[in-house]
Amino acid sequence: MRVLIFLILPAFLFAQNLNLRLTTSAYMWQRQETQTISTNHLRAYQFAQLSLSQGNLSFHTFANFSNDFRQKQSGDPRLRFYNFYVNWRNLFDRFNLKLGRFAVYSGVGVGTIDGAFINAKILKSLSANVYGGFLPPAEQKFGITSDAKNNFMFGGQLKFSRDDLNASVSYFNQHRKPKPYSTLRADSLGDVFIQEINPTSSQYQIISADVGYDFSIFEFYSRADFDLNKSKFSRGEVSLGVNLTNRLKLNAGYDYRDPRIPVNSIFSVFNYGVTKEIEVGVNYKISSLLRVIVGFSNVNYVDEKSQRIIFGFDAGYGSVNFAKRIGYAGELDGISAQFYYPMFGDKFIPNVGLSYASYKLSDAVEKEKDLILSLGANYKLNKSFSFDIQGQYLRNKFYKSDFRFFIKLNYWLFTNIGFIK
Repeated sequence: MRVLIFLILPAFLFAQNLNLRLTTSAYMWQRQETQTISTNHLRAYQFAQLSLSQGNLSFHTFANFSNDFRQKQSGDPRLRFYNFYVNWRNLFDRFNLKLGRFAVYSGVGVGTIDGAFINAKILKSLSANVYGGFLPPAEQKFGITSDAKNNFMFGGQLKFSRDDLNASVSYFNQHRKPKPYSTLRADSLGDVFIQEINPTSSQYQIISADVGYDFSIFEFYSRADFDLNKSKFSRGEVSLGVNLTNRLKLNAGYDYRDPRIPVNSIFSVFNYGVTKEIEVGVNYKISSLLRVIVGFSNVNYVDEKSQRIIFGFDAGYGSVNFAKRIGYAGELDGISAQFYYPMFGDKFIPNVGLSYASYKLSDAVEKEKDLILSLGANYKLNKSFSFDIQGQYLRNKFYKSDFRFFIKLNYWLFTNIGFIK
């Protein structure tokens, strides 16, 4: 990280544009530890997002400081760095380079690393990404992990794009070494002894291919992931959308999923099976503000089935959704609704939310009920300041009456510094 700080000094010294966003928020609630003991919590968060740029060189960082000011928590106060990197764009009109801590979204490769990312334009329709680095330390602290040789990630993606056709092939390799631990074991004579378990660092090694194409009225997408460590397909997906009219759209899809479990995890020795899901849906636009969505899906497990039905309205300033689940995954009847309405030239936006569910996980248990209510508002003082406040009420089998309170203050600044003319 010291080397990176030295490299970003030019971005500070010669920056012409500054983009700063500060968000201060607090969340207050009461936790019932036992029937007779409860604790009060006030957890505050300070988010800071900063960008400095000059020409094709820019620096970006996003950090969060949090602390519970009512009840001491393990690890408090906490300072997390979600990203901290330099970005060079259009180097030699062909390359983009990132260096530091950043999030990777490259086909099947997803995660955060302390390393480097290179994007290259090979041809007009062909480009490639290559990335590699160490996984951040626990709780995303500032610095390099102490066990870098066993905690790393690398991969790449080759992308082809022409007109309405998009296709790619990607590779992802991640190693994360769990901490060693001690447990009790018995020898052949039945004598118990303490043994240290030291897992390997291998986790994921996956190759993936996907293709999407937009016809005049059709939208097609498919994807397949192959797990190289287990030598089998871990995911398959095919979806098709048909725009019958400007108002009516039909969707259909098929998903094949084998649980993606790290090979060094204890869960890898458990017996688990593949799920196969078929889903269909209808999206109908009644007017510019009102839209209706209907969907049905059937999930096949190894020896069981489960169904899911959804029905909803999107009315511009709000939405109402109904959901029903039956079968092996449990039974559920639920409704959720959210509404907001801009007032006084969009400066004041009140909002209200409702969520209710009646469910049971199996036929052997009684139905449980959950109720969540929220009421809040957003107020924009000007282009730079805004304020959010929300009250929340929760009722379920654990809490007969639970109130929570959330506040947030946003500050945004974008300016031309103009140090260097």
